[in-house]
Amino acid sequence: MPLGYHINPDDGLITVQGDGSVAVGEITQLVQSLLADGRFDPTLPQIMDFRGLRPVQAQPDQPGAAIAALREFLQQEYRRRVRADIAVVIDEHLERRHCADIYLLTCTMEAAELFADYDQALRWLMRRAFASPWPRGADEAAPARPEAASGEHDDAPGDGAHGAPE
Repeated sequence: MPLGYHINPDDGLITVQGDGSVAVGEITQLVQSLLADGRFDPTLPQIMDFRGLRPVQAQPDQPGAAIAALREFLQQEYRRRVRADIAVVIDEHLERRHCADIYLLTCTMEAAELFADYDQALRWLMRRAFASPWPRGADEAAPARPEAASGEHDDAPGDGAHGAPE
């Protein structure tokens, strides 16, 4: 299957796959279908696996029209509806112009990153998804840490156990 997606609420992940020769307009249709799916959860992180994807020009008389339509859709509808991190994975065999297009499209989405390695993309998503054990809004402060035992202080040098970055 050249294009598809899978929503897995049990694993807390949406996977979008693209492989083979695909018109850019088909990618737009796929993402529109994802948003229209009744199981779609805007808070689930997404991994867009485009390793092996080879975009093709469906309208040679209108170069750039399909990518412009996809960019507009991502900047408006998709960006407004998705509230989770997105990892986009491409491979080293993708033509430079397509890499540039995908990079620019990735930049239009908040909390999206472009990767050349699938495992690294998954690690990035996992770190971000589990960075905080509880959801907090921007106006909620982190709870105070318990006082250190046996006279230790937060400003003490040492092994990072006192609030220093690890």
